[in-house]
Amino acid sequence: MNPLSLAESGSAWLAYMLALIRGERRRSRDQAAAFLRLYRAMETGYTLPPLQDGPVAEATTLGALREDWARVTETIRTPEPDDADPVRIDGDFDWLEEPVEAFDRAAVASLVSQGPAKVRERVAQAAEEQTRGRLDDAGFLQELEDLHTSTGTTAANAADREAIRAGRDLINRASQEDRRAVGWARVTDGNPCAFCAMLVSRGAIYKSRATAAGGGRRKPKGSADGRNRDSRRPPVTLQDLTRYHYGCHCQTVPIYSRTDFWTPDAHGYADQWERVITNNGLSGAEARAAWRRHIESNRS
Repeated sequence: MNPLSLAESGSAWLAYMLALIRGERRRSRDQAAAFLRLYRAMETGYTLPPLQDGPVAEATTLGALREDWARVTETIRTPEPDDADPVRIDGDFDWLEEPVEAFDRAAVASLVSQGPAKVRERVAQAAEEQTRGRLDDAGFLQELEDLHTSTGTTAANAADREAIRAGRDLINRASQEDRRAVGWARVTDGNPCAFCAMLVSRGAIYKSRATAAGGGRRKPKGSADGRNRDSRRPPVTLQDLTRYHYGCHCQTVPIYSRTDFWTPDAHGYADQWERVITNNGLSGAEARAAWRRHIESNRS
């Protein structure tokens, strides 16, 4: 973007970015559907119909689902011993349409706020400073270069979130309609912030109290009765689980078991929460601050 013609250059940049994001949203949606079909098959022995319209077969195989995942992710897969295992297709399931217009509006709002608006605000601020000399001096030009670099980073993070919005939305809405899904859990991207790490540490939330009660609560590793780790943690809802900040690549996935969903990461962060927060009797703002310091000190 040219800071001397933000309206014109910003509009051209926004049109280009929106077209790019639309294409990536389609790819994200295809990958999410392939993931969910394979993941559900491995968890339950049943899968969902293909995302594309057309006749629906009664069954497929794990190998075919793996091939579909490899195709949409452009990865090479190696044969697995259970590739030939049959998987029934729940033909009564209908994928919901992507809300394209709503996603476009969200993308435009994110891109403008993190791109042109930031540049416009900083340039206006610089021009109003009474102590500054000419706006073409070396110091100001360096500020403009730094501004473009930092704004490019924030705008890229905004574009990244908007590109994968479609896949996240597909999994979220499909799992809410899925009669076999009993709840959800957050999966880390490998380097989560404090908020995301807390969500991962919570294990699973359920669609209903009856579901949670009916399956019982599996005792987390290191917990005497399976309840201690929940006593001082902030409450978590599906709305919390499906909140994603700029630069976040965590994912909320459906769960199909009537026992808690405890991945190795969930165990690890639950252990850390107990050691840093619960064992020190912290709660509220004090607990959040201590947790943030702990996670940030260990992030790569």
